[in-house]
Amino acid sequence: MFFEGKLTIDPSQLTKIDRVKPTKVFKKMFYYMTLGNVTDKQERETFTSLSILQQLNAVLRANKITNIIQLAHDDINFYLDHEGKEDDLKEAMDTYDIRIDESMATHFEKILMVLEYLDDDFKYLLKIHINRVHKVGEYPIEVEVCGYLKDFSSSDEEDELMKKKMEEVMQSQETYDAYTFKQEKRFTAFLEALKMDITKYLHVDDVTIDVKTKMIVPQEKETSKRGTVYGGAPSTGGEVYYGFGDYVFYSMLWSSMCHSHHMTVKDTHFENENGESLGFKEEVDTSSDYFDAEAENTENIFDGTMSGNSEDNNSFFSDWFDFDSTGGDSDSSWSSCSSCSSCSSCSSCSSCGGD
Repeated sequence: MFFEGKLTIDPSQLTKIDRVKPTKVFKKMFYYMTLGNVTDKQERETFTSLSILQQLNAVLRANKITNIIQLAHDDINFYLDHEGKEDDLKEAMDTYDIRIDESMATHFEKILMVLEYLDDDFKYLLKIHINRVHKVGEYPIEVEVCGYLKDFSSSDEEDELMKKKMEEVMQSQETYDAYTFKQEKRFTAFLEALKMDITKYLHVDDVTIDVKTKMIVPQEKETSKRGTVYGGAPSTGGEVYYGFGDYVFYSMLWSSMCHSHHMTVKDTHFENENGESLGFKEEVDTSSDYFDAEAENTENIFDGTMSGNSEDNNSFFSDWFDFDSTGGDSDSSWSSCSSCSSCSSCSSCSSCGGD
């Protein structure tokens, strides 16, 4: 189990609405039929990368978040920490300030910042996405936060102690519920503190917070062993970010431990070891063999309950004629539809013009 939070931020900046030629096949057809009067729309923020990074720097420092892992500008790494340096946010910002020129600062598409922070309860991974160009109605800045439970961090030599601590939490349903409730409140409090300083330093129009409790249910049984790279964990290019391995490992064992102790899990989003969504359950009994790390060929408890399926299908059909949304497909991709194995529903099929 771990927690995932997302803050979406709309800074008080001037925004330019661009009308752009549609990219989807059917939208293109209407575009030409209407002599260009039917177009998609997108928002283009007028802030520069330097100005917004300076404001975010103030937010991070106010919350004592000064360990940065990565700073990338349009997929170009200006800073990437492979050594676990401490208090290197200023170093990364200075490097970026020196290397960036006015043109790059003004005409960028996206900025990514990845940071870490440790308090009494969690090892946090923060990913800040800054998108200067985005769909109308979407917020230009997103902060994704993963909180891994500090109580269960362990090295190879400490794994047995970690499992003993997990067993103490799972000695009864009451102790399990009390522990998860307490930790969710503390994780949410961390996000609320971030929100407060974001409002203070960024002069925002709006900030939203979303919190999820998440559990990994490995589909390949051997992935519960130490050393496995969890796809949804803080990783890049198949490599876990420096310093997170000992904090992520317990989450690969959590579902199996819940199974062994017959826990009932509530309001939880489930993922496989690759970070892919399995679904959401308001309540589920982990006594099911599905959560047993030793069981093979178990019945999938998420069949027919994958979150978001109906919404995805609806958005696919409505987007054909929704000229205020931005598509992402081209004529060349349309021609490959006949060989697409996903076309039974099309909601996940980019070749068919779906989102």
